[in-house]
Amino acid sequence: MSDITPEKSTTQLPCEYYSTPASDKRLFPRWVPLSCGTVSLAILIILFTAGAWIGSGGATRVIHWFFGELQTELLGYCDRDVTPAQKQSFTTELATLQARIEHGKVKSDQFLAVIQRIRDVSDDKHVTSSEMDEVTKKVHDANKAQ
Repeated sequence: MSDITPEKSTTQLPCEYYSTPASDKRLFPRWVPLSCGTVSLAILIILFTAGAWIGSGGATRVIHWFFGELQTELLGYCDRDVTPAQKQSFTTELATLQARIEHGKVKSDQFLAVIQRIRDVSDDKHVTSSEMDEVTKKVHDANKAQ
């Protein structure tokens, strides 16, 4: 051969490709596809289980728990000037909001506005009488919105 052409060709011909024995080199170790498959199967099982739980009333239980915690926390922060009538009014409005959420009659932006107002009022861990009236009015407005 000449100096321009190499002795051995760098391109493999099809007959050479098919005549060479198959190599046992893998792109990834054996544990990679097994572990990825196991993880994806576990995720699917978790998703189906969560869907079945939510469909069987789990979401309702979460809503009841959330509103119970929210109410307990806010009423625990009330100052002495908050009257029992104000607390009862708030409790009634919150129960109405909870029932409307369960029936899908409250828009998420209305609900978030109520939660944000409760967060702002209870941020200092003291709820005054005027703040309780504001929160009750916000919950009432969310209940009356279409």
